[in-house]
Amino acid sequence: MSRFAAYLYTQRRAVILWAVTAAVTGAVTNLYGLPFEPFGYAMALSGVAGIILLGAGYPAYARRCRDAELAAETPGACPDLAPPEGGPDGLEAAYQQSLRALADSHARRDHLAREQRDDLLDYFTMWAHQVKTPLAAMRLLLQGEEAPPRAELERELFATEGYVGMVLGYLRLGSDQNDLVLRPTALDPVIRAGARRFARMFILKKLTLCYEGTDARPVTDAKWVGFILEQLLSNAVKYTPAGGRVTIAADGRCLSVTDTGMGIRPEDLPRIFEKGYTGCNGRVEQTSSGLGLYLCAQAAKKLGCTIHASSTPGQGTRVELLFPPEPPLYE
Repeated sequence: MSRFAAYLYTQRRAVILWAVTAAVTGAVTNLYGLPFEPFGYAMALSGVAGIILLGAGYPAYARRCRDAELAAETPGACPDLAPPEGGPDGLEAAYQQSLRALADSHARRDHLAREQRDDLLDYFTMWAHQVKTPLAAMRLLLQGEEAPPRAELERELFATEGYVGMVLGYLRLGSDQNDLVLRPTALDPVIRAGARRFARMFILKKLTLCYEGTDARPVTDAKWVGFILEQLLSNAVKYTPAGGRVTIAADGRCLSVTDTGMGIRPEDLPRIFEKGYTGCNGRVEQTSSGLGLYLCAQAAKKLGCTIHASSTPGQGTRVELLFPPEPPLYE
């Protein structure tokens, strides 16, 4: 079907109305014995006027068809559609508004997907740069003529495992799937499991771990609390010198990790939970990716918790994870 024939089909009601009107008028003229010539003249004039009106409306129809074809050929595009026949309040205007809203929605979704893809690329670029350090250290140790020290290998292997755990946590945080299981959770087994994982690092650095147990059972997710705790313990072990002390404490709503490390400068403290921010300590040690505490903050937000850090340079740092009251989690 040609475009003009399709246009006539859209105007079929007007054509049918004209034909019915002509038939009724002709029938009445014939019944009353009136002259047929005036009737034929009137129908001819009205037909010409109708043809002119139909022809005048065709260019706008053709323009709308071309715009629609352009939109079909360019996914996501929303061309400047021609004015609707029904006026600004007509049905076609409502369709056009719906199409524009749909195109805007797709554009926003595409923009968000690009941002997430770029964010993921940036993270993995940074992660690959960080994980190369312990891998290179292990390679150098293994290439030596003598047997590599077991303690050195364990330290670098543990660092590599930490980076792998970090990237898995990052992927889970960015996933659309919600794997939270919020229920009253005993913190003591979670804390002891995290402490056991870092036990060898405490021994190698001759650090003292202080933990007396807890009866706290906040409503939370054990896996994500364990993830946050491991990130905090990793930072405590990393920045606490040999012979230092790390303390884990938990009461009803607060889980804290306190160390006697180098501390954090006051100007860095407000930004330590920002993505990629390493601060002065990270630049000096050159072992920080600026992602551990960022992931802690994101996981805490997912749990409905708040996380806060306080520090005194040269004396140590305390990080607190504050669990929310139970009622809001169930409402």
